[in-house]
Amino acid sequence: MFPEIQKTYSNQKGIGLIAAIFVIVILALFGLLIARYTMTTAISSAEDYLWAKTYYAVESGIRLRMLEDDGGGNWAGWTGYPLVDGTAITEISASLQPIGQPSSIRAQGSQNDIVRELTVKFVK
Repeated sequence: MFPEIQKTYSNQKGIGLIAAIFVIVILALFGLLIARYTMTTAISSAEDYLWAKTYYAVESGIRLRMLEDDGGGNWAGWTGYPLVDGTAITEISASLQPIGQPSSIRAQGSQNDIVRELTVKFVK
């Protein structure tokens, strides 16, 4: 037949294996990229959840302290700061002024490695 055509095809016997390995490597890299993105997103979502949870727990502690100042609670009877849904309120300090003057309450709470500090200024 045509010897030059047969000679050309005889040099390309391993191209299928090389192409298959190349495709497998590219797909594996793509899979690793998706796995890393998924893991990063999951960690970020969990941290956002804990940040929000800690923020609202600290806000609840401040509201309890404000309620006590208004005569509607029993803060003086507590032996420690409240534990709100797993978040420890670690510190609450108040700078309360007479009626008509600006007052402030500062609170700090922590859960796992998340620490939130919140200051509320108000006039009663």
